Amino acid sequence: MNEQDLKQRYEELYDHMATSRNTQNMKTFGHVMTEMYDWFAENKPAAAEEWLMKLESIKWKNYLIPMEAEEIVAGMKPKAPWSRDLWRNAMERKGYELEREPCYNRCALWVVMNMIMSDSSSTLARYIGDDDMFSAVHELAVDKLTDKDGRFNVRHYFSL
Repeated sequence: MNEQDLKQRYEELYDHMATSRNTQNMKTFGHVMTEMYDWFAENKPAAAEEWLMKLESIKWKNYLIPMEAEEIVAGMKPKAPWSRDLWRNAMERKGYELEREPCYNRCALWVVMNMIMSDSSSTLARYIGDDDMFSAVHELAVDKLTDKDGRFNVRHYFSL
């Protein structure tokens, strides 16, 4: 089979598994996918890591993978104030959780906090002192990412 035939056959088998409602089909598919993943983890670890990050999306309502988050933050105007390391260190010093399952992962929180600072830091500075700014922005970001009506979606907001 050529590449196109292989892709088409895979899609047919995936669709069959996904629509069959037969748990044995799902288990078989899962076992084969695990074998494939194990091979990639051993032979192509960078690709395996990227796929693993994408699979983690099943745990979150709001998630980004590190590569997406870095691109978003790098493109913010005005410039985002916190690199990932600087942000993580500040979060740890304050004792704030980096993730809240199932609401958001750490990349989503980092991006939304930078988004708030990029968009509203001047306004916030008129009402909040420098000592309280990080905490206020953290709470506003958590408010967005845990909003009860679920309207905010970081992936949709940044067109992903």
